[in-house]
Amino acid sequence: MNLVLYGLYQPKKYKRKTPILGHTVYDQGDCKIIVPKEFSGASINPKNFIGLKKKFNVESITILDRLKPDNGPVCVLDHVNQSGYNFLMGQTPTSEFPTFPDMSNIYNQIKNLEGVVVYTVGPDLFSGVGPSSFIASESVGLISPVWHYIGVSVFAKNDYLEKLR
Repeated sequence: MNLVLYGLYQPKKYKRKTPILGHTVYDQGDCKIIVPKEFSGASINPKNFIGLKKKFNVESITILDRLKPDNGPVCVLDHVNQSGYNFLMGQTPTSEFPTFPDMSNIYNQIKNLEGVVVYTVGPDLFSGVGPSSFIASESVGLISPVWHYIGVSVFAKNDYLEKLR
């Protein structure tokens, strides 16, 4: 399987795009980038993610997120959801998956990257985050639990498509 990335923004370069299950999938040949049509439960939910998983044979996904401060490449090893919402709430159980999923150890280490804990604030609050003593995340703490819930191995980093856009 090719590399599968998940992010909030459309890449500048791609070979083709396919709308599917509340998302657009941008094909770059050796990489697919999945982008939700909207940052809401209408796009980001277990049923859509199960469909994406089956259609594109997704076994692992790398979530690309913006972090503040951005002090170089890091991988996310844990998050604290400070956004006020959760895309799994009211969506479980789905298919054969449990009502109360284990959300410990969602993330996998990315080789050669320092691991960090982030505080996910959501896209609406992210732009207003100023200097602080913690690392703010735009979205990873909201997206990763849904992928983890449906059995996909989750990796996350802050290299937010800059090389791909």
